[in-house]
Amino acid sequence: MKKTIISLLLLLVFALTAAAQGKRHFDPAKFKAEMEQYITVEACLTPSEAAALFPIYDEMKKEMRTLFNKVRKLKQIKPADEKGCKDAVAQMDQLELEMKQLQMNYHARFLTVISASKLFDVITAEEKFHRQAVRKAAHNKK
Repeated sequence: MKKTIISLLLLLVFALTAAAQGKRHFDPAKFKAEMEQYITVEACLTPSEAAALFPIYDEMKKEMRTLFNKVRKLKQIKPADEKGCKDAVAQMDQLELEMKQLQMNYHARFLTVISASKLFDVITAEEKFHRQAVRKAAHNKK
């Protein structure tokens, strides 16, 4: 009887501990808001500049994600023969070139709403934010 009660108490303690830790779910809206806030501060964007920049930025990210998903899909299944592999590599290369061209086109659009120095700061801030987010996620897994 004592063993059963002790076992139940231990199980309850473990269950409460697990519930207290809770699983952290990724919230895309929160991530986007934090990133925009970080970029705005790091690049010293005015509210009007941020309001003009981020709709274009979101449009670029949506198109980039489409191309990135195509590349990822190509990488999921290795073709069975050399010709298939060669074609897959060529398609991946072409998609990556399209992504870079898309970036260049959007950078030109960004320059119509912010200065080149602020665009440079936006690009740098975005990279820095993503590096910090990866470090934070890795740290939270420990």
